[in-house]
This record gives sequence, C-alpha cells and structure tokens, in this order.
Amino acid sequence: MRFTALSGIIVLRLKILKMVSRNSGKGGRHNRNKLSRHRERTTVNQLLETFEVGDRVIIDIDSSTQDAMPHPRWQGKEGEVKVIRGDCYEVEIKDGGKKKTSVTSSAHLKRAKVN
Repeated sequence: MRFTALSGIIVLRLKILKMVSRNSGKGGRHNRNKLSRHRERTTVNQLLETFEVGDRVIIDIDSSTQDAMPHPRWQGKEGEVKVIRGDCYEVEIKDGGKKKTSVTSSAHLKRAKVN
C-alpha cells in the first residue's frame, strides 16, 4: 500500500479520536454539591429519623452525607420502604415501567405528604 497524503490524514484523525476522552460522567460534581446559599447543616434528627415498612418517602440526596447515597437519577423520586437493612432502608422506586430498589440511609429520605 502506498502512503499518500489522504491516507496520512485518515491515520492522523484516528489517532486524534483515540485521544478524546469518552467520560460519560463529565460535569457530575457540580450538580452533587450544594451551593452556599442553599447549604443547610444536616441535623441529627434527619440522620436519626426512622421509617416503617410501607411508608411513602421521597429521595432527596444530601451531598454532605455520602453513606448509602442513592443514584443521582432517582433524585426527587417517590418510593415505598420495603425492607429495613440495619441503619438503611430498601426503597422500591418505579423507574419507567419497572420497579427498582435502592438501599438508602435516612439522611437521603424525606416523608412524602399523604393527601
């Protein structure tokens, strides 16, 4: 195979494409940090709040507490407590048409208002 200017450009493009980062988590840190004007201290009552099996809860991620943090795509979702696992709760969430479970600590849960 003869090396021409056109084939050199193609090889150069392939090398550049390999160098480009394919990070899917780009920009994820800023949306998991609280801005200073919205920052509140996590109170002891929030950490020690208990839920019973069958309670309706809302997932509200608290970035100051990293233990048993749920996936960010479930932020704001409402679910039901199914199982208590030590200090954490197994919450069943409906994601699209499927039911999924998340093991979450009480710092990331709030009671849903019952009508």
